[in-house]
Amino acid sequence: MDRETVLKALIDWNFWYKEQYTGIIRDEYVNSLLQMMDIGLAIDVTGVKRCGKSTIINQVVKKLINNGVDPFNTLIINFEDPRFNIRNGNDLFQLYEIYKEIKRKEGRTYIFLDEVQKVENWEGFVRSLIDRKEAYVIVSGSVKMNISESLSGRHLSFIVYPLSFKEFLEFKKLEIKNDLDILAKEPIIKSLFLEFVKLGGFPLVALSELKEKVLVNLYEDIISKDVIERCKIKNVHEVRTLSLFYLSQIGNRISFRKISRSLNIPIKNVLKYTECLTSSFLIYFVNPLNSKLSEMVKAEKKVYSIDQGLANVIGFRLNESLGSLLENVVFIELLRRYGINKIFYYRGKRGEVDFVIKDNEVKEAYQVTYSLQDMEREIKGIKEILERKKDIKVYILTFDEEKEIEINGKKIPVLKTWKWLLESFKRFF
Repeated sequence: MDRETVLKALIDWNFWYKEQYTGIIRDEYVNSLLQMMDIGLAIDVTGVKRCGKSTIINQVVKKLINNGVDPFNTLIINFEDPRFNIRNGNDLFQLYEIYKEIKRKEGRTYIFLDEVQKVENWEGFVRSLIDRKEAYVIVSGSVKMNISESLSGRHLSFIVYPLSFKEFLEFKKLEIKNDLDILAKEPIIKSLFLEFVKLGGFPLVALSELKEKVLVNLYEDIISKDVIERCKIKNVHEVRTLSLFYLSQIGNRISFRKISRSLNIPIKNVLKYTECLTSSFLIYFVNPLNSKLSEMVKAEKKVYSIDQGLANVIGFRLNESLGSLLENVVFIELLRRYGINKIFYYRGKRGEVDFVIKDNEVKEAYQVTYSLQDMEREIKGIKEILERKKDIKVYILTFDEEKEIEINGKKIPVLKTWKWLLESFKRFF
């Protein structure tokens, strides 16, 4: 390991001699990470590529420095920089020894290891620092991490998502502080919400003039690096076909065996590629609500994308269906609030409900539709689920309709999705 080359790379990535890019501050993530770091455990920060993880790390470091931490007591290592040439945990120890030579003050170091999945056996290095209370450590990556047993009980997990609608408006320099702001700025909010539904919430897309081109390039990065390269897939055509199929089926029920037959891809390959696509955070699946785990696993799942913009621009669509994109928007917001393990869909004998939130018991249900033009079809599933559980909270989310209707003697709010996203953001983050 060449000492001078490593030091030059560290100087380029750190706040030691110059400012680093911090972008538009995402306060909720920054504050949450700072609070978690105080616990003293390692934090693994994951999320789809280009959702803003590296920038948030820079924002955390900047805030630490503003709060009095010496810049040289912070260490950022981005493993996508080939100058580091870090292959395994032993290389990490060597790099850390080089860093300690130039560290100016005693005390715990704040260490940030970006794209750490590229390094074999990195967990041993992190465990050593945590056990000796020598450093606060954040590791980040654009794929789901299989944390080894060596870090069992020594880490916390944290997921970063593309922009929420509230954050999206902040990126567009539209500040919403209260209900009065929402009323006064409703026309521009609705215009920006339509953009959000069609083109999604990736930070770079929100700020770019070439939005569709950026989305295409971003998708190619995810597929080529985080799926094909990481999973060492040889039949590139098959995995690309499957990925395109999923992005074209947003909000629909799918069966892996039916996909295998229709796309002429062996079932074992469908399952392998699907695992790789979900590990890259590109695709999510929602299970049906069922009391029997065995039946739930076998049943058809509903498919969603991490970003509705990717589904819209990359997916094959015979017509512009804002309804399915709106459903994807709601899914990502529920994912942000509750996590994937608490989100289900309900399929009864007479109808369906798009999302059901279940912890120990069913708590909430959401039906998402662009409009209530065909109300009878949209409320069939709601009627059925209310017959099973009367005290459940039910919401109907539309693009721009707002009223109250009565179903089975229960008053059900019909909400504008954009307003629901804004009014409930702080309460659920």
